[in-house]
Amino acid sequence: MTELIDQEDAGRTAVTLLASLAARMASLYVMSGADAIGSLTAGFAAYGRELAQTEHGARMREAFAASRIGSNGEAIWKALRIDEWASTIPPSPVMQQMRNDIALVVAEDVADAIAQLPVPSQPSGMRGLPNPIDANFLDFTLGLWGYAKEVAAALDALAEPTMNREKSVIRATKERPNGGSMLR
Repeated sequence: MTELIDQEDAGRTAVTLLASLAARMASLYVMSGADAIGSLTAGFAAYGRELAQTEHGARMREAFAASRIGSNGEAIWKALRIDEWASTIPPSPVMQQMRNDIALVVAEDVADAIAQLPVPSQPSGMRGLPNPIDANFLDFTLGLWGYAKEVAAALDALAEPTMNREKSVIRATKERPNGGSMLR
């Protein structure tokens, strides 16, 4: 969870996070749905390849591969050529985007950032890949698992300040505002 908290000199602010989100939203108007879904699919596969380099990720990938979902998933991906398709599309940085979006929604100065709209953003057009990167079913499944795990952990951490020992909701008050900013 500490990965959501930047170092002080990282330069990530509510304004830059809002600009990043605005750029992603604006790009949806100029790209096809197939490109958007393909980029997410390739992004999860890329994250899965990264996770497979860890001890726990390697065990999970091996477990997926040994199960029916591994053989069926690979067969489906090969038959429908999803692997070929997703391997030729630039992967979205799904984890970085999710972490940035969570940091944005917990930032204390979102209203100030929104007041600065339109937020200029750097152009982020499609960047072609020099060589296709293998986007296979097992890497996608592992990436999706890791993503879901991190989203669940982030949401649990965000809810924790408003939960008491019995796990019921504690309403925010002026004396005890909801949490603090994970954006530093």
